[in-house]
Amino acid sequence: MSEREIVRLACRLARPLRPIDVVTHLGINHRTAVRTLQSLCTKGWFSAVTGAVGKNIVRYELQRSAVQLL
Repeated sequence: MSEREIVRLACRLARPLRPIDVVTHLGINHRTAVRTLQSLCTKGWFSAVTGAVGKNIVRYELQRSAVQLL
C-alpha cells in the first residue's frame, strides 16, 4: 500500500523524491522510507540518483514504466 502511495507522490511532485518527502507525506520513520524506496528500486519502479560526490544516494527518480502500474 505505501509503495503505491509513494509512486503517486512522485507523480504529484513531478521531481525526484527525497526520503524526507516520503517521511513527511506518509508520517513514517526515515529508515522505513529509505527501505521502501530501495525496494522500489529493485523492482525497477525508481532509480537511485547519487549526490554531487557520487557517494550517497540522495534522490529517487520515478521510471516511466511505474506510472502505468497505477
